[in-house]
Formats: sequence, C-alpha cells, structure tokens
Amino acid sequence: MGCGKSTIGRLLAKDLALPYIDLDDYLRKIHGRSVTNLFIEYGEIGFRKLEKTALEDLLVSAQASVLSLGGGTPCYGDNMQSVIQSTPHTFYLSPSISTLCHRLYSEKDHRPMISHLTSKDKLQEFIAKHIFERKLYYQQANHHLYIQDETPQELVDKIVKELG
Repeated sequence: MGCGKSTIGRLLAKDLALPYIDLDDYLRKIHGRSVTNLFIEYGEIGFRKLEKTALEDLLVSAQASVLSLGGGTPCYGDNMQSVIQSTPHTFYLSPSISTLCHRLYSEKDHRPMISHLTSKDKLQEFIAKHIFERKLYYQQANHHLYIQDETPQELVDKIVKELG
C-alpha cells in the first residue's frame, strides 16, 4: 500500500512491452465496484476471498504480464505461494515507513484499511505494525527493491537490470 506498485508496474510493462494488470483494477472490472466499496460490503475476509479468486484467474491465464498486487494480497491464504509457483520473478518494493506515511496520509480517506486513523503518528504506527506482520510473506519475493529517493523510472531501470 503506497509503495508505488501501480506507477512502477505501468512503466515496467511499457519498458518490457508487456500488458500491465493491476489486481485492484481487475477486481473493479469483474465486480463493477471499487475496491473500497467491495471492502466495505464484504468486510476484509470476504474481500480477501474475492481477491484470491481474481488472483487465481489471472495466474492461470498463462499470459506474460506485469501484475501489481495489493499490499495484503500475498498474506492471505496461499496467495504468495501461488504467485511464486506461477512466475520466476516476484518483486517486493520496500520504501521506508516515513515515506509510506507521507504518501498515504493525504489519501487515507480513499483507503479502507487506514481511513479511520486520525493522525500521522497513528498512521505510522499502523504501517510499522502491518509491515512487521507481513514481512514473512513479503520476504518470499525473489527480488527486493529498497526504495529511497529514486524516481519511478529509476526504479524501473533497476528492475529491468535485475531481470537481466
């Protein structure tokens, strides 16, 4: 959440001449509602079930593409294992907690997981807790990209270099 997956994914897909698929956009397309509304309507567990089904559909399509997942996607059920088995390249994009806090605070009203947080301190605590809880899943990615002050294109260039 907030690490630049969608921006970087679009640029990477363009550089690699591959289709770009954002799992949230795919969910929106097949269910006709925003991720926020799906989350509100079904709750987190119900939303994760919808997300898992959509992810499985995309992974069996056998189409080479750049796929961006939501921050919680790898942590539900066996999603991360399914992704790892479906592709030789998985990337974990990891900005600092302060960078995430800065990016997310202004858009928190549009993100159901954080819309209730009333201060930057509470948001920072939430982010730190979630990164800690999810780290085991995120670290299973076979490429780790620690984000500092790079532009999105500089990050894409790093990814392309890692892909060889």
